[in-house]
Amino acid sequence: MHISQIPRYPVTIDGETTHIGTANELAIALDVLQGQCDRAILEQLRPHLADIVGGPMGLTNVMRSLETENQIFLIDAIGGKLASVLQQSRYLRDLLAMLAGSQVEQKLIDTLGTDGLRAIIITPEELAEVVEWIYGANDHHLIDLLGADYVRHIIRTGDELSRVLHGLEAAAQADLIEKIGWTHIVELVRDGRDLAYLMRALPASLSAPLLKQFSRSQLVDLIGNKLDWSYLYERLEPSEARDLIGVIQNAE
Repeated sequence: MHISQIPRYPVTIDGETTHIGTANELAIALDVLQGQCDRAILEQLRPHLADIVGGPMGLTNVMRSLETENQIFLIDAIGGKLASVLQQSRYLRDLLAMLAGSQVEQKLIDTLGTDGLRAIIITPEELAEVVEWIYGANDHHLIDLLGADYVRHIIRTGDELSRVLHGLEAAAQADLIEKIGWTHIVELVRDGRDLAYLMRALPASLSAPLLKQFSRSQLVDLIGNKLDWSYLYERLEPSEARDLIGVIQNAE
């Protein structure tokens, strides 16, 4: 669309009216007024904000010009169009990396909701990138909205699960494992390297229960050869190595 064809909407501040149609124009207006009239501008443009920000770069540009409470207002105004504005998980990741407040994170996740999150988080790599930039209870909340069945569907190997776990704090790791279930996690482990990836992603409080899910014969079959054994053993904490040796030495 040619710039002359872009719809523009009036904003009146202190008796002076200007017309805004793009994210760049909105960001400039917000910056020029130095935060003094941000809410007034956003309120006047509310029905059109999704169209004005246009896409992920426009949204990020405008969000940078706003304080926390007005970032929340903008997200709320975009509402159900947020997933189509963000388009891809990498833009959600970049936006999360920029945000300073957990309240804005929560609003972003809530507004996307289950359908929006599933529309832009399609692979385990994308999920791992997103959760890396979410903190506190919000990572639990995002996993809850995605749903255990969906997470199980997109994660196919122990390596993929380990990448997601690396981005989570210990409490959220435990929560994700509980939702997925140990039985399913065992099925994801294809070889000694998968087991190594998972062991390195988890604290001892979770890696020990992981090992207990395997019998001696299962571990011997998984590790299989000296190369896999060395790869796994060299990546374990001392306590994890002791646990592994203990399981292998014990008869079934």
